[in-house]
Amino acid sequence: MSILTRFALLSVALISMSGCSMVYKTTGWFAYDFTEEYAIPYSMKGDDPQMACAMTEGLTGGLLAFSEVAYTPDRPAITMYMMAGACAEDRAQEEGLAYLRAFRVQNIGEAKDARIREKRQFALAANRQYTAYRHLVSQFGEPGKECPDLSEDEELFWVMGLLAGVQAVMNDVRAQGAVNVPKDIAMKATRGIQCVDNERWWGIPQATSAAVNIMLPDAESDKDPWAEMHAASRIASAAGVRLAHAVEITVADGSGNQQQLRDAIRRHAASVKTTPSNRQYRMMDIMATRQIQAISDRLWTEATGARTPIGGLGTFWDDARTQAPALDIDDLLED
Repeated sequence: MSILTRFALLSVALISMSGCSMVYKTTGWFAYDFTEEYAIPYSMKGDDPQMACAMTEGLTGGLLAFSEVAYTPDRPAITMYMMAGACAEDRAQEEGLAYLRAFRVQNIGEAKDARIREKRQFALAANRQYTAYRHLVSQFGEPGKECPDLSEDEELFWVMGLLAGVQAVMNDVRAQGAVNVPKDIAMKATRGIQCVDNERWWGIPQATSAAVNIMLPDAESDKDPWAEMHAASRIASAAGVRLAHAVEITVADGSGNQQQLRDAIRRHAASVKTTPSNRQYRMMDIMATRQIQAISDRLWTEATGARTPIGGLGTFWDDARTQAPALDIDDLLED
């Protein structure tokens, strides 16, 4: 074979390889744009968390694989890893209920195994949420110092990435530090979220600031943190995106203030009945309710051995009989 022929064959091979590379890059760019412009907004408007989990967990790996031939899509990755983390967190809470039921009947082996399963899911959630936070840092820089110059569209990714960072810290604690998420992320996120408008973002900045003052009583503040928390929750109720409710109820649960906790759960349940979810961010409102439902389920299971009755969010097992939800005989007959 002549040198000219060999050169021609090599040139054809290189051109073919280059063409494939361009196809992959173009496909990656299309996938990124489609995800950010259409898939994520569509998911935000949805009302089926399980379907959103299936889509997010199924597509995230495939989407991010294009970063091998194109650039890394940090903004879509923030949202997708945050939502995937919430899915793992939901499974962890289910395992927590299994632990309580097994412990209640002194099935020690099952209780121990359920606790292990719970911690593994919390570790998975923490890892995914920490990944979302790292994509935030890659896109916008480390939070907690100067506020980045954000467009209105970018503010959404900023808020979600910061919330993912806080959740990563909390879930890593629940997983006994299996992921080694840096604890200082929580304070960085708390400072960073003050960069966005409180009213526009459903009272979250005010709620997180109040949470810090409740959890760290020595923090400097001339305001009543619980009053600030209630004010943030009122903003969330009016907006129809009740993430601030989830912050309030999580903090009340951690503080051991049972009266405050029950009152906050009742207020959330009443708000859901009177104010519909924001249509643009319906999924985020539903996710907040699911977090609150998980706390209510744990309280009910600890006391009765079963989770919150259907339609019973905002009620408790020891309420006056006139306030308790009606007993559905089908609940007793089902296997």
